[in-house]
Parts: sequence; C-alpha cells; structure tokens
Amino acid sequence: MRLLLLMGSALALSSAAGAVTVVNGSFEDGIAIGPSGVAALATDDSTSLPGWKVLADGVDLVDSTVYQASNGNRSVDLSTGTPGGVMQRIGGFTQGLTYQISFDLSADPNDPAVRPKTKRAVVSATGGSPSIFDYVLTDANSPTDMRWQTYTYRFVASSAFQNIQFRSLDQSEFGIVLDNVAISAVPEAASWALMIAGFGMVGFAARRRRGRVVSA
Repeated sequence: MRLLLLMGSALALSSAAGAVTVVNGSFEDGIAIGPSGVAALATDDSTSLPGWKVLADGVDLVDSTVYQASNGNRSVDLSTGTPGGVMQRIGGFTQGLTYQISFDLSADPNDPAVRPKTKRAVVSATGGSPSIFDYVLTDANSPTDMRWQTYTYRFVASSAFQNIQFRSLDQSEFGIVLDNVAISAVPEAASWALMIAGFGMVGFAARRRRGRVVSA
C-alpha cells in the first residue's frame, strides 16, 4: 500500500510539473488569411498570432491552400526573404526541472533551388542553450506531401516563466516551416524507477493471488 501511495505521489508530481501549455501551438488562431493563402506578419507583431510575438524580420502565416499543415490548417514560414522568427513567454514551469519542446518542421516546397537543400532553424528557451535543427528539402516534398518531421529540444527551467523562440537561419523567401509546438515535463529518473518498481510489485501480487486460487 505504501508503495502504491508513493507511486501516486510521483505521478501527481509529474502531472503538476507537466502542466505547461503552449498557447496556439498549431497557429490555428489568428488573423484572417486572404485569397493568396499567405499573411505576412511584421516584426514585433504580438496580436495577429495570439500567444506569439513575431521577431525580426517577420514571418509568413500560411494556410493549407498553399501547402499542407502538420496539424490543422495553418503553419508558419520562418523566413520572408530574410530570417525571421516567433517567440512565446510561458508560465507554470518548476525551476530546476527538465522540459521538452516538441515541434514539427518542413520547408516551403515551392523553393526553386536545386535539391536536396538544407534548411535550418535555431530553437532556444530561457533555461537552455540554443540548438540548431536541420531539415532537408528533397524532390519528394510537395504542397500535398510536406514530409513533416518531429523534433525535440530539452532544457532545464530556470524560473517559473520561460521564453521559447524559433528562428530561421535561412536567407530565402522559401524558408523552413514550423507547426505543432508543444511542451511536456521530462520525468526524473527517480520517479521512473519508483513507478517501474511499483508496477512490478503489483504484477507480483497479482500472480500470488492467482496461485492461491489455483491451489485451493
């Protein structure tokens, strides 16, 4: 019983630590997009894309009439001829705990450049060092098959509030494309060990009960 209570406590702590939400992580909320399927968002714009602030030098909000989104109907091209980016300030972190940002990357399939071509983005959070992520645009990419790939970035929270940023490193109007951003806590090793041990004890107890029934 004590072990089960400890397991419950570990799960509760993990759940509380994981209660961090990215606002508008799939970019579905925001300004209306016209017939072109693209809305250009300028530097420092913090209203057109709720939850997000646009960084220099702007980004393009693109709907699925231009190319397929990873989740929903919209995605963000982080380049508009020069590298741009987006950031969000998020609360609810537990200082000292490790968190993981998951996100999907692709690239504008209308890029006329010779392929394969590598597109790059840099991801950062207040509590961690920036990391560069590569996406390779190939002949297999098309508006109806963006070949999205999921990436992860880990960092240790330095405070209850963290700024997360996604920036393009691509000098092109056909940039790297971002969608489906989410954050979750990474369970500590001790919590994992406790839960695994608990599951093992539960299984052992169940086998003992079955053995008693058979012998009777």
